[in-house]
Parts: sequence; C-alpha cells; structure tokens
Amino acid sequence: MVRKESIFSVFVLMLCILLSANSANAQKKKKTTERFPAKLETYITFDKASAYYTKEGLNNLDSIYMIAFSKDNNRFYKMTITGYDDGEPVTEQTSSLARQRAVMVFKYFASREETEYIIKRTPSYYISSCDGQKEYYIKYKMPFDFRWINLDGNEEAVKEHEGIDLRGKVHIYVEEDAEDCLGAFYDYDYPSTDTVINGTYSKVLMPKGSIAYIHHTKDTVNMDFTAKYEEVMGFDALTSKYFLVPHKKQYIINAGYMVLTPNYKPDYSTCVNEDTAGRSIKIEVFLEKQQQAANLKFFGKTYKPDGTWQYKALKTLKRKDKETGDMWITCEIWPNQLDTIFIGKKIEEKEMSDYFYSASSEDNGSFEAMGGWLRCYKLDRNGKMVIKDKMQAVLRKP
Repeated sequence: MVRKESIFSVFVLMLCILLSANSANAQKKKKTTERFPAKLETYITFDKASAYYTKEGLNNLDSIYMIAFSKDNNRFYKMTITGYDDGEPVTEQTSSLARQRAVMVFKYFASREETEYIIKRTPSYYISSCDGQKEYYIKYKMPFDFRWINLDGNEEAVKEHEGIDLRGKVHIYVEEDAEDCLGAFYDYDYPSTDTVINGTYSKVLMPKGSIAYIHHTKDTVNMDFTAKYEEVMGFDALTSKYFLVPHKKQYIINAGYMVLTPNYKPDYSTCVNEDTAGRSIKIEVFLEKQQQAANLKFFGKTYKPDGTWQYKALKTLKRKDKETGDMWITCEIWPNQLDTIFIGKKIEEKEMSDYFYSASSEDNGSFEAMGGWLRCYKLDRNGKMVIKDKMQAVLRKP
C-alpha cells in the first residue's frame, strides 16, 4: 500500500525549503550554501499501469525544479532518476513501464529548456581585465544517471525504502558535484594549461584566464588568446636603434625590452576597471654578471583614470642561484600592460654624461635627447667600440 503520508511529508519538506529559499532571496548577504541544500530528493507518483505522473507527482516535480534550477542557486548539481514499475507480474504491456516513467521525468526537466538535455544555469560572474566583474550564468548539461527497476520477481529489488513504497514511483536524487558538472565533457575546463613564452634571455608565464575568466572555471571567454613575442636585449640589436624609455619628465636608461602583442587587447582608455584581473602575468629575465649590480628594474605602462599612460617602474624582485651565482629579475604585470615591457634604470639629467657620448644625427646608433644627439658608444681610431663603465654595467656584452 502506498504511504501517502510519507510522500506528502516529503512534499511539505520541499515546500518549506522553497519558502525558506524565497525568504532568503531578500537577504542578499546570506551565502547560497545556507539557502540551497547540497542534496535534494523526492518521489514522483504515477497512476497504476500508467507512464503519466499524477497531479501530486507534478507538484513534486515543480517544487524540486524551483529549488534546484532557481536562478539564484549557484550550486552545481547532478541528478539520478530511478523509475519503478507497479511490482506486479511483468507483461508485454508493462515490461517497459519503469523505464517509461523514468523517461517521462527526464522529459519534464528537459522540456523546461526545450532541449534534449537537462540544462541548468548557475549564477556566477565573469571577470575581465577591462570590463571588471559582471554577472554571468554558466549554462551546462546536467550530468545524470538513468535507471529503471522492475520490482516483481526481482529478489534484489527492494519495494520499500525508508518507509516509502516504491511501487508506482520515480525517485529523483539531486546532489552537488561541481567537478562533474564543469568537466571538459561539459564544455568547461578547470585551468590546467598555462602559456609559457621563452625568449633568449627571458620567460613570460601567462596563466590560463589571465585576460578574462568565468568564476568557478577560469575558462577563457569567447576567444582563443595568443600573443606574439619579440625580445630586444642583445647589445647589437639594442644599440643599433637605441632610444631611452619613453617618459616626459624622467630619464630612464633602456637596457632591453620585450614586446607582447596579443590578438585580443581592449581599448583600456574606455575600460571600467583596468586592474580587476590582478597581477597574474609573470616576467623573468636573466642578467649577465656585470648587470647584477646595476639595480635594473622593469618598466611598464601605467594607466591613469583619464585613459592616458606613462611608463613607471614595476615592483622588481631578484632571484639568485647560490651555487652558480646566476641571477634573474622578475615582475608581475596587469593584463593591460601587455605591450612593451622595458628593463632599465632611472637617472638624473646630470648623470647622462656618465652613460652616453655626444653624437650627431648622422652617427649610427644615435638618438635625440636633451636638445641634441647621443649614443651609448663611440669608435676609437682603430674603429673599435668604446663604452662608458656605467653603460657597460647596464647593457649585455657585445
């Protein structure tokens, strides 16, 4: 005999959870884990010998849908659907009754999105280095386990579970399983591959999701991100077209630079929040022995609220191998600094003569500064290159 009071108790319990969730919806500061349960289950009743659920069964379906699929429920659920027959001798007409009932429940959830799958939208947020944080719904195919059991003549089948008669029922069990829901099969993937760009003297580590990501997944959003990389640090390449690090008020010695040109780069002058994504891109540069005492730093574009920018020193750290004495300098940059990153040092105008020789516009490697022309080397009578001591400490050896 069907224990209607047990089923009614389940429905009342779910209704209480739903009302509690709706009440909590007004309290924005409450955590979702306090509002929505990690596990949900109920039984859907069917008319005898029928694959159509009863009105009471429909009420239970609606209740569990309103809770599990609420637009405010940020849990990631999977579902197990188990159908049962009427526990009577199996005939040709009733042999597939348990399966038909399970299918009917599956179709209820799939029909809510008018798809062939059970679709859930879980509230999350999208973070962009330019647009800041925005609300975002992660749409995914809910993982499910589909079962059906004929109760008659099946010694292993249990016709009653926790006081509830299983005959003429479908059991729905919903439980949280974020990893299963967000796995690669469901078009979302946990961050697993970082991009590493290696140059002759440098290395750039760009974690997946550095430019934009969806919370919970850090999956890149609507784009395949790539970055072209150019490194100018060798003496010949640098001095043949030498210039100071661009700055309106200060003199910054250019000891080398790298250029990262991404295929996706927003107009940061119009960005809502340029720093949202955080300093996640790491740059590391190897220093030659003579450069270790030069106190070289990284310089990157720093944007102002009006969209203008200037080069400023970035926080530069040193890493030294105790056994070999080899040294690297490292820094971390914002995604909006994906452009030209310089290595150098800031000096006063009176120090310029300690680094450069006077030159003319016709001299190879000369550049314009301080109302005239300078270059970082000169040629002696024999055509041999001469470099000032302080400049030698900054540049890599010829």
